[in-house]
Amino acid sequence: MAGAAAERGQQRARSAAVRLLLPFLCAALLAFLLASVAFEITHGSHISFGAATNGSGSGAAAGRRGGGSQQQQQQQQGHGGADVSVVQRTMQTRVCGSPAVDGYAHVKPECLEASPTNKWWQEAKPKPDDLDIHIERHADYDGLAVAWGIGNTKKSVEECAEACRQHVPKGDSGPFSRMPCNAFAFCSEETCFEPDAHSHSKGDCWLKFTEAPASPEVNMRGRLSKAMQLRHPAAPVTVQWHSGVVLPRGVQLTNGSWSPRHDW
Repeated sequence: MAGAAAERGQQRARSAAVRLLLPFLCAALLAFLLASVAFEITHGSHISFGAATNGSGSGAAAGRRGGGSQQQQQQQQGHGGADVSVVQRTMQTRVCGSPAVDGYAHVKPECLEASPTNKWWQEAKPKPDDLDIHIERHADYDGLAVAWGIGNTKKSVEECAEACRQHVPKGDSGPFSRMPCNAFAFCSEETCFEPDAHSHSKGDCWLKFTEAPASPEVNMRGRLSKAMQLRHPAAPVTVQWHSGVVLPRGVQLTNGSWSPRHDW
């Protein structure tokens, strides 16, 4: 009897010891698993999926084992080996204000020429293949004309976009003619509504310069607001323009913000 009681006492003691040690064992196992996952992420396989655009098409890219994919390296470096995050910030920096805030009366070409956006273009001197085209249908992006749109007829928004990417500043045809083209607007209907004094016809292709093209100022987008339709009863329900920007390779287009023209 005494021996059986002693055995039961030892079993209870062992059970109590296991209950005490179990939380510590679980914590140690969890720490080991987390460390293993961290090691695999750091030293194991890297797989990424993305789209690489060349202005007219797209493709998928998958990574390789080791230091990341060629696609990732290109996105990190951008044109000319520059850090794309630096170029991204440059392409979202606006220092001269909104051109349309007072009907373009205050716009100073010298400020735009000294802007971070224009300085990047002048210093990097990108070739067309170094630039990506981004198109948004049924939208109108603001900007200052480097090539007048009325009579500058193109067959499609893609052709208009390519004209922007290929544009070479001439410097003798207006206050902004020395600027690169990094934005465009294409009239897609027989006539296109715009709250200005001009008449716009199908195929009109406006080539523009804008600060911060990765964060464009948007005049109209999608369905016109009720306020604009009340101000302009003859306006269509949906924007008739297709617009876009030309950006250094690897720079991402953001949603932008409304321009003052949105309230005209």
